[in-house]
Amino acid sequence: MRRMQPGIVIEDSCWFDLAPSGGGAPYRIFLALPKGPAPPGGFPVLYLLDANASFATLVEAQRRGAERPAGTGIGPMVLVGIGHPAEGLYDRARRTFDYTGGPGREAPGDAGMAGSAAAAAGATGGRDGFLAFLLNQLKPAIAARAPVDAGRQVVVGHSLAGGFVLDVFGRDSAAFAAYVAISPSIWWDEARLLAGLSQLRGAPRLSIIVGEWEQQLAPWLKGRPGAEAIAERRARRAMVHRARAFVEQARAALAGRGAAEFECLAGEDHASVVAPALTRALRFALADADG
Repeated sequence: MRRMQPGIVIEDSCWFDLAPSGGGAPYRIFLALPKGPAPPGGFPVLYLLDANASFATLVEAQRRGAERPAGTGIGPMVLVGIGHPAEGLYDRARRTFDYTGGPGREAPGDAGMAGSAAAAAGATGGRDGFLAFLLNQLKPAIAARAPVDAGRQVVVGHSLAGGFVLDVFGRDSAAFAAYVAISPSIWWDEARLLAGLSQLRGAPRLSIIVGEWEQQLAPWLKGRPGAEAIAERRARRAMVHRARAFVEQARAALAGRGAAEFECLAGEDHASVVAPALTRALRFALADADG
């Protein structure tokens, strides 16, 4: 993947850095464009959070699926990844700040990934600023680089980023047409997410996808060091039950508008669920064309 230079026609995949207008460190933006002419209304757009970790997986899934769109339900679309100019898959301090509306509700000292990041960074509550960056800077930047359909844009996030997706779905429903939350960290502040559904407007579409082994110890972990602590944490966070319950309440809040779907993928855990879920996210992003 190459860096995009000003004035160069974009083909295939590239990346560029974009800093928030109010100041602060830049985000690394990954961009993959479909080949061929755009449809009359422009291409649909999929925005993926934590792109350092998963953008390549998304691009590969889209390219394979688009080879047989009639069979896969996956066609051409603009893929946008939001990541960070940092080494490694995650900038944990920044993502904990950007994806949260405030401190987590879990007991201090819990050893979960997001909880550890919050304790180390000491900063949460950047959700509004990050959403403003997505809507006021990133969306126009993408529209200036490719013909896009403003009415067919979906945001996808995993784990803590999935919690951000659910928060925006309720409180800022018009921000995107569709939302995909993969293994969302509802436990971070379930009360806030549920309260946000009372603000839901319009007819957005929602998909929540989780893995079978996110709520209990996976078979391959049994007998390993730390297995008991993992099992206790997974049971307490109840990722599967909370996700299913959230979808039910989202359906009630939608009152027949939009859609809210739940899927639990057999044999997957919190990490392995990402790859198959991204394929489903691509299909979900285009599903509105069928009805």
